[in-house]
Amino acid sequence: MHLPEHERLIAALTGLVAPGGVLVLGDAVDLTSDRAPDTPYTVAMRAMRQGLRAAIGTDVSWVPSYPRLLRGAGLVRVAAETHVPPLLPGSPISRFRAATWERSRAAMLATGLVDDAAVDAAVRYPDSDECAALSAGMLTVWGRKPEEARG
Repeated sequence: MHLPEHERLIAALTGLVAPGGVLVLGDAVDLTSDRAPDTPYTVAMRAMRQGLRAAIGTDVSWVPSYPRLLRGAGLVRVAAETHVPPLLPGSPISRFRAATWERSRAAMLATGLVDDAAVDAAVRYPDSDECAALSAGMLTVWGRKPEEARG
């Protein structure tokens, strides 16, 4: 849900859930914070994140707040889990990331954080013996809408 107004959207989605029903949402969780060591991968991820924010408003920095937001929307038995696929040569996440960087190259370059050579290095990095980075993950969060009180 890389969408603005996520709190309003969560409230609207919660309103569509029947009593006793479950709302399940997923979003990217970025593990390439400013504290992660600089590698071709982390530098490219930071540039991509900044470029997407400038181009289309993408902001995944709030994603760890999902459980609290679902609880605040009135859901109960809220839980979450994160899946982080490994960056391995030829893995689906490595191929996905390389294709994403190619498609978002212009936005990444516009940030000034990377140049073409840095993007090219990032595309090659997951297939190299030097690769030691965490890929972005997928956070899945869910909560149950309480049953209506019977009178």
